[in-house]
Amino acid sequence: MTHRRPPPRGLLVACLALAGLSAGGCAGLGATPTPDASAPCAGADEQRAAGFDPELEALIPPTIEGVAPSLLDSGRYCSAKALGTLVEAGFDEVRFAGATWPGDDASGLAVVVYRAPGLTLDAMADTFAKGADDARSVNQVHARAIEVAGRPAVRIDAAMRDDPQTVYLWPAAEPDTINVVIGSKVEQARLDAALEAMGDR
Repeated sequence: MTHRRPPPRGLLVACLALAGLSAGGCAGLGATPTPDASAPCAGADEQRAAGFDPELEALIPPTIEGVAPSLLDSGRYCSAKALGTLVEAGFDEVRFAGATWPGDDASGLAVVVYRAPGLTLDAMADTFAKGADDARSVNQVHARAIEVAGRPAVRIDAAMRDDPQTVYLWPAAEPDTINVVIGSKVEQARLDAALEAMGDR
């Protein structure tokens, strides 16, 4: 295997740096008109809004440790700028849904689900790892193969200005879908709670 908007700022930067995508699925910007999900992107880098893709939003756990997310939305990436290395892997559109659970002192969790025909764990792991490698504020990037929910997975650990960042990626139960949990300055017990909340999704 090859490894290579507004949540709390630490989590936002983690999403931007580690995903290599334009904050995708990490959180929403609040109430905006819902784009037509069945229409072309019409030149937009990305489209996102609460309710854009209800099917993907339904895959996000309603609570983690009994707490509902502060933000939940969904959307799609439409351009090379938004897709990053996924363009090189042959993707011209990727849909997502994501939510955030902010913590204190720029810490927090994000849970994201990505979907596109033919989307693989390798393609998403490469995108996250490349984004971390290219980010000036991120260092000590390490990726390793693990298992989550009995499925092959990738864990990426990094430091952003000495703050720990962790990303888990693994295939969802449904085809062409990748689950992601992102933690910024989060203890392992809370990361485990997020993984458990995703269950067999």
